[in-house]
Amino acid sequence: MKYSNPHLQNNLPRSLWGSETLDGKKVFLVAGEASGDQHGSEWVKNIKSQFPECQLVCWGGDKMESAGAKLLSHYRDRNIMGLIEVLKNLKKIRGFMAQAQNDIERERPDKIVFIDNPGFNLPLAKFAHNLGIEVHWYIAPKAWAWNTRRIKTMKRVIDHLYVIFPFEVAFFEKYGMPSIYVGNPTLQSVRDYRESKPALQSSEKTIALLPGSRPAEVSNLLPSFIKAVQRKEGSNVNVVVAGAPSLSREFYENVLQKSQLSADVVFNETFKLLHTAAQTGGYALVASGTATLETALFGCPQLVAYKVSPLMYFLGKHVFGIKHVSLVNILLKRDAVQELLQDVSPERLKRGIDDIGINSGVSIAQELETIFNS
Repeated sequence: MKYSNPHLQNNLPRSLWGSETLDGKKVFLVAGEASGDQHGSEWVKNIKSQFPECQLVCWGGDKMESAGAKLLSHYRDRNIMGLIEVLKNLKKIRGFMAQAQNDIERERPDKIVFIDNPGFNLPLAKFAHNLGIEVHWYIAPKAWAWNTRRIKTMKRVIDHLYVIFPFEVAFFEKYGMPSIYVGNPTLQSVRDYRESKPALQSSEKTIALLPGSRPAEVSNLLPSFIKAVQRKEGSNVNVVVAGAPSLSREFYENVLQKSQLSADVVFNETFKLLHTAAQTGGYALVASGTATLETALFGCPQLVAYKVSPLMYFLGKHVFGIKHVSLVNILLKRDAVQELLQDVSPERLKRGIDDIGINSGVSIAQELETIFNS
């Protein structure tokens, strides 16, 4: 299947808006986390390169701002996740929503692009739609995995939907919602990295730790990840933590110090880390999220671990019927990689590491490539 990809081809805006010019118009982009900031920066670069007179404003992060958009609010200031945290911070979240609505109403863009993050962005899309603003959505809510009820609202408020998995086109079409497959940015980024033929920095067996991007995730998972690896491998193993761009080095140092642990923390080197782990016979411990797909595409064996509040776990399992939390298992529709939920103690993680299929990484990567090429 041929597709347009903003990371690779630098032509996404024109391919989507045809002969329409964006010069002299205003586009508002909304991203709520680090990955959205990365995707949003590609949109900004593409629009600026083809329509230099287009005015771009955003709720996003450093990358979108560096690419040329006027930053109105940084995602770091809205770093809230999980049902309990959301409930605890309802007043603050309502304040964020009111602020976003005020910014949209004040800026009055010709078009608005929402990037993922449906919990916050879908109500905001409804607000923008009611103002008569043309609504574009990049990275569709995974309604095919859970909560198809969202589609009714999506059909009403989204004018143009851009999806990143080939099968999503047919899925949304069943519900009467047209969409455009524009390629998968994670897949293309991994391919680009591999094509650069990066040299290995070390032949020593490397264990990659990807404990998430939110403070609560990292605080909950990182100490257990390190202790589990030490129990499995000993204290001299090369353990490297992929630092999230939304968190500071000081934050990681504090988490490690509280647990009396030590580990190397690297920033903006996740692909290098996963490549090294895969090539040296290592593996990765990964929090649920896009990182599970990145890890799998590198052919790196992995163990997925995650912990949420008891209420959130109950709702996900018994109300929404969620069978898998890792994107890899959701896409492959089977238990391709281990998922340890709730019990993320070092001993349980160590047993999970014992069961990792070291040779399974390559075959899983091949299966995923098949899905994207179908």
